[in-house]
Amino acid sequence: MSPAARGDSAFFLARLAEALPSMLAYWDRDLRCRFANRAYERWFGVSADALVGTTLPELLGPALYALNAPRIEAALRGEPQVFERDVPGPGGVLRPSLAHYIPDRRDGKVVGFLVQVTETTALKQAEGALRASEAKYRLLAESSPLGVYGADDLGRCTYANQRWAEMSGLSPQRSLGLGWLRAVHPLDRRRVWEAWRRAVAGGLPFDAELRLRRVDGSVRHVRSRAVPAGPGQTRVGVVEDLTERVQALQQLRAQASFIDVAGRTADVGGWELDLRTMALSYTEQTRRIHGVGADYAPSLEAAMAFYAPGVQPLLRAALQQALERGQPWDLELPSVTADGRAIWVRAVGEVECEGTTPVRLRGALQDITEQRQRRSELQREQALRADIERHAQTLEGLLRERSEMLDVLAHEVRQPLNNASAALQGAAETVAGVGMPEAQRRLGLAQAVLGQVLARVDNTLAAASLLARGQALVRQDADIDTLIAVAVADLPAEDRERVRIVRATATRTASMDMGLMRLALRNLLANALRHAPASAPVTVRLADSDRPLALLIDVEDGGPGVAPPLVLRLFERGATSRRGSGLGLGLHIVRRVMELHGGQALLARNGADGATFRLVLAQEPATAPTG
Repeated sequence: MSPAARGDSAFFLARLAEALPSMLAYWDRDLRCRFANRAYERWFGVSADALVGTTLPELLGPALYALNAPRIEAALRGEPQVFERDVPGPGGVLRPSLAHYIPDRRDGKVVGFLVQVTETTALKQAEGALRASEAKYRLLAESSPLGVYGADDLGRCTYANQRWAEMSGLSPQRSLGLGWLRAVHPLDRRRVWEAWRRAVAGGLPFDAELRLRRVDGSVRHVRSRAVPAGPGQTRVGVVEDLTERVQALQQLRAQASFIDVAGRTADVGGWELDLRTMALSYTEQTRRIHGVGADYAPSLEAAMAFYAPGVQPLLRAALQQALERGQPWDLELPSVTADGRAIWVRAVGEVECEGTTPVRLRGALQDITEQRQRRSELQREQALRADIERHAQTLEGLLRERSEMLDVLAHEVRQPLNNASAALQGAAETVAGVGMPEAQRRLGLAQAVLGQVLARVDNTLAAASLLARGQALVRQDADIDTLIAVAVADLPAEDRERVRIVRATATRTASMDMGLMRLALRNLLANALRHAPASAPVTVRLADSDRPLALLIDVEDGGPGVAPPLVLRLFERGATSRRGSGLGLGLHIVRRVMELHGGQALLARNGADGATFRLVLAQEPATAPTG
């Protein structure tokens, strides 16, 4: 910087220091003044020239110096200080002021500090006026019948009056920040929030109707409006309770809608007969019901002609009763329109008198054709329902009779067959003991035939029971070896020795219905023995499955396998076996039993060297097979 420029800068700095109303000074570490501007003369009555060389305690006096001493010491430690102080001046005046102590560092050491003291009297007066204005605003807000609030541009509430609390159910304190959103109905929150953001972004007033849901569940309809209080300042808004107005409007709309719908739905028309002139008038709806045009001129006799001759005397009698006794009428009558349509109408009327003299008949006419049709349809439906209930009772009786017959068949037929089987077994053992081979052979044939009969009776009874089952089976933990043993024991003696048991699991018990599983396994064994080569073994293989959690029972034979056309319907009711014999119930019962257990029966392997049928006995996690 050139000397001239430096001279100019020094000149202007000096001018600036002298012109500023704030006190500017420099104090060294000994607290002696090295520079002071003219403002000190106005504040303390001491000229700037006389102040240079004076110590700070001498200028401030004991009391003020004692107050400022901690600030002075901190400044000399290199800590800038900013604080407020009331500075006394000539004539006892006290000037509110804001002081800055700025440390002066040279070569890393504090050699003194600069002082700037600015009078804040005008600022304090403005703050007082603002507080007074705010107090008046709050008084006005609290006495307002409207909800009053303040909020910043981010939608954070800074103030809410008591009226808002009454409307929203939220206290003013709980409404601060974004707490006010808790009172806004959940279905309105997003819309209201977006409207606020748009108003703020565009610098526009906020105006929205919304619902407030109070903590007790009641809903208030309100309108909220807010405008900016000034650049960068809080927005001030009011909330008007529209609940009563909205409810009244809703009631008016509901009433208007009801009247409109009732008029269109009920299809009601009006009429009036002047008894002095016998002039009859129709409303548009009555003309439509009778099927006449706008130019039709009705008369009493013409109106009577719309009704069948058989009901006209009834209508005339009703008119006579009204004229003589003032009695109103309400009749349902068959009618024929001008274009020949047969309809039903409800005719309602009453007499109007002047004194005791009848002067006018007026009434209403309603087309009730569809109502009559619906009434007839309802009567037919009720009659049909009564017939269905009677048929259901008959069917229930037949089902009971069938169950009784099955019980009779199970007891009166199966038991003698079991006795006969036992007798044949005893006879075969006796004959074998005395050496009569031919008789023993014939007894064996008889036993085999009787065994087939017993199996088919069992399957027939089981099929009927399973088809009629209406309740879930009751499962219990059962011993797996016992299941295998009783199923094998049901087989003819010569077949039992052909059954081989292979265990691939240590599981000992499983959840099942023992009787049904015995029947299913016996049917699979009988099927395998029938199709395996004579004297060839049939294998029962036991294993576990984790997915699904189940016991697997495989029955393997060495027969010719299942013919391809039969595979898809193998377990269907009525499907015959691989050799075309039987009633087609055995495997169907097997599948049904496994379905009742929540499992399945399937053909696991099929080939020319034999077939493997698998029973998947599903287990619940809590009733998994145990070892």
